[in-house]
Amino acid sequence: MDLVNSADQPSMDALRTAACRFLQESLPGVDRVNIVKLASVEVDKKTWWEAEAEVWQPNATIQSLRLSTHLTRPVLDEHLYLLRLDSQLNVLAYGLKAELRQH
Repeated sequence: MDLVNSADQPSMDALRTAACRFLQESLPGVDRVNIVKLASVEVDKKTWWEAEAEVWQPNATIQSLRLSTHLTRPVLDEHLYLLRLDSQLNVLAYGLKAELRQH
């Protein structure tokens, strides 16, 4: 996989892979991750990357109460996360989109 393009910027595939891997390793019980948006952000003459991701996780209420759903698959909740990455694919910040946009 190509990690950087000719301008020393990460490729879209590399950004997508880095964001997915980070969320899968950092959050509990992740079923799947879909990157729905990638955008470059210019801050103080530096380029950062922002990724928006749908993260599907088992419903916490059902799990904590140990309720039986009579389904063969777990009930999943969708959470929208925002991540900020640098050009070396390091995650600088992340959080739930709803909580980040309120501040």
